[in-house]
Amino acid sequence: MNQSAATYLDRQIRVFISSTFRDMHAERDHLVKVVFPELRRLCESRGVTWGEVDLRWGVTDEAAAEGKVLPVCLEEISRCKPYFIGLLGERYGWVPESIPEELLEREPWLKEQFGEHKSVTELEILHGVLRNPEMAEHAFFYFRDPAYVQTIQEDKRTEFVSGSHENYSKLGQLKERIRQSGLPVRENYADPVALGKLVLADLKAVIDKRWPEGSAPDPLTRDALDHAAYGRSRQKVYIGRPGAFERLDAHAVGDGGEPLVILGESGSGKSALLANWIHRYRQAHPDAIVLEHYIGATPTSADWASMLRRIMGEFKPRFGIGEEVPEHPDALRSAFPNWLYMAAAKDRIVLVLDALNQLEDREGAHDLLWLPPVMPENLRLLVSTLPGRALDEITRRDWPVFKVEPLDVDERKELIRQFLFGYGRQLSPARPYALRPDAHRRTRCAEFAHNLGVAVG
Repeated sequence: MNQSAATYLDRQIRVFISSTFRDMHAERDHLVKVVFPELRRLCESRGVTWGEVDLRWGVTDEAAAEGKVLPVCLEEISRCKPYFIGLLGERYGWVPESIPEELLEREPWLKEQFGEHKSVTELEILHGVLRNPEMAEHAFFYFRDPAYVQTIQEDKRTEFVSGSHENYSKLGQLKERIRQSGLPVRENYADPVALGKLVLADLKAVIDKRWPEGSAPDPLTRDALDHAAYGRSRQKVYIGRPGAFERLDAHAVGDGGEPLVILGESGSGKSALLANWIHRYRQAHPDAIVLEHYIGATPTSADWASMLRRIMGEFKPRFGIGEEVPEHPDALRSAFPNWLYMAAAKDRIVLVLDALNQLEDREGAHDLLWLPPVMPENLRLLVSTLPGRALDEITRRDWPVFKVEPLDVDERKELIRQFLFGYGRQLSPARPYALRPDAHRRTRCAEFAHNLGVAVG
């Protein structure tokens, strides 16, 4: 990653949505389906990563019964700081009967609050905002018009109001405390659509102030950011394989011009292995030059010519190469080997190209016409691929291969458990995920992992 890319690693916004659940489904649905996609598009145009946390799924009945809901909520709020949205209607919300002892030790302020029998919603607001003055510019509260309850079907209205005078009084005190805090409060929104307009305006203002139009990184930096983000997405949960890191380490520090090929069936974890190894290698070698390119991670990443221009564009300022990066594919293909040698003459380089099989099949891309058969000794190349023409050419060149084996049943279960645990969630025993060791189930598991951003390897 170039120096400019490192400057932009903080270009991300992750918002926690806090509310009572039963009476706010319509609001949350409108935000998730209408408002947040528009904010995501705006962020993408500014080179910013958008994310929101809606905890309506993944907290099992068992977790609620065991008092795990509150730790999940507080942990997610901490991850999202300083971005917070609070929605309040006429319902105070669920008051937990107990708080886990380990949470009380970690968050001692909860002891007094628990003694006052406060709801999870109020504890979220205290933890996320009212006890943190630095949240002032990034936390927003929206109070629904009390008259909205009259629009609800009569037999459903009990879900939209607090059931006791005590809870209704606590809700009023909470709203007044929020008003007195000086934080932005939008009062009496009429319905979910009206709420959406307010949230959109408020968060657009935050984005415009922090990342104004025209502040997006240049294309080369944006590419580096996108590939780094893709790599990080494969680091969230990782089931390592014995000897894998050591084999890649040996190649990175070794000599010789032969690349190392990572081979494995779809979903076996080649990308995860490379992403996690890169992270580990950079920590162990902070001065190392590592350039990662995940084919398929960005719209242009699968075009062999764009990939070469990106690599050469990274080399040019870093190694003071005076030549211009060619535009025509033939000139680009001819110049690339020389650029590799010019760069490697200045310093050792680790170049990682993931998923050669995903290159667009044109101009000999799958036959590796763009890739010289021998690398400079000071440039250590790692590539991954599936069976196909690229692997056929690799076999012809007789490059060494490291094979990634599929996860077994227990490893797949552990992968899913770890991923859900990272978000404070778990699968209910009543709904175990089928993990038979046949090819179909391996594919389904791989799809499940990919869709959730889970890394296997």
